[in-house]
Amino acid sequence: MKGLGDLKKLLVLSSLSILLSASDELVDVLSDNKSKLIDTQKEQIKVQTDKLEKSWINPIRLQYSKSYSTQFDNTIGTGQFVVSVDQPIFKMGGIWEAVKYAKALGKANDLDIEIQKRGFITQALTLLYNIKKTELQLQKFDFLIKNDELDILIQKQSYEAGLINRTLYDRALLKRNQDITSKLELEMQITKLKNDFSLLSDKNPQDIELPHFGMIDKSRYENSQLEIQRDRFKVEEKQHNKYMTWTKYLPEVSVTGRYINEDKNPLFANARIKKSYYTYGFKVSLPININSYRDIQSSQIEYLNAQISLDEQKKKVANNYNLIKKRLEIIDQKIALSQDDARNYESMLATVQDLE
Repeated sequence: MKGLGDLKKLLVLSSLSILLSASDELVDVLSDNKSKLIDTQKEQIKVQTDKLEKSWINPIRLQYSKSYSTQFDNTIGTGQFVVSVDQPIFKMGGIWEAVKYAKALGKANDLDIEIQKRGFITQALTLLYNIKKTELQLQKFDFLIKNDELDILIQKQSYEAGLINRTLYDRALLKRNQDITSKLELEMQITKLKNDFSLLSDKNPQDIELPHFGMIDKSRYENSQLEIQRDRFKVEEKQHNKYMTWTKYLPEVSVTGRYINEDKNPLFANARIKKSYYTYGFKVSLPININSYRDIQSSQIEYLNAQISLDEQKKKVANNYNLIKKRLEIIDQKIALSQDDARNYESMLATVQDLE
């Protein structure tokens, strides 16, 4: 069984490696409900992205109306059925920018879900490592309590023999009770850890083998960060949105068309007019909006903010890598010191056994 130092090292390494790739083995840690939640969120994003990509296409309108007139001797009713289309076909590049905007937004949102999934996996593995670590600490306190019982026996015999006063005996009793209390607190802690783990995974912590992680180089770590990839798509999204906003206030060309099927007006009953017919054409429009400049300026600021956020995220990732690397170096030093202590204790034990 690995020592506490090794577990701490693996836990720190996991914060590097788990963010790189959620392998099938690690994904299996999550419960069915968590996996289904992630899958449905991804499907929802896909549907919303497809919808947004086609949002520039106006709907075809169907309309039926029935009207009555008392203008003549008898009340006359006329009906009309209309199919109409009013579709922009040229917006100074705005249509293509809208499609690219939708794709970039969809990719950014999809990465948000992937980050959420990896967050769940990281939480589950962190809890799993802490469960294993706490179990080792419980074993440690079992040995400490046994040692306390032995110390109590020695102090009691020394006290009864008149070699020491009662203070050392009482201290030994207090030490045992303190260690028992600490063990009870650990038992409560491990119960809570297992309960938290059950909210993320359906598996028994005892049945899961701890994954092994290795140190990775800085460039691979930085290039594989989903947060950086997501923020790059957000920059792309804001860039396309900036152009979309600009084209909103430029000339727009649309085609129009109508199919009409209606009852003839009694006034033109003998006229050579068709009951059903088409109308079609085009129109050019240019919106004049007092807030157009502010709207364009606002979209430009959003784009600049996205670029700044990306730069900040890159710095955060680089600093996080350096911090974890330093923590690993310190943990390695602590492990070496613990191993040295173990050798010293073994030497002391051998000396005592020789004296006996």
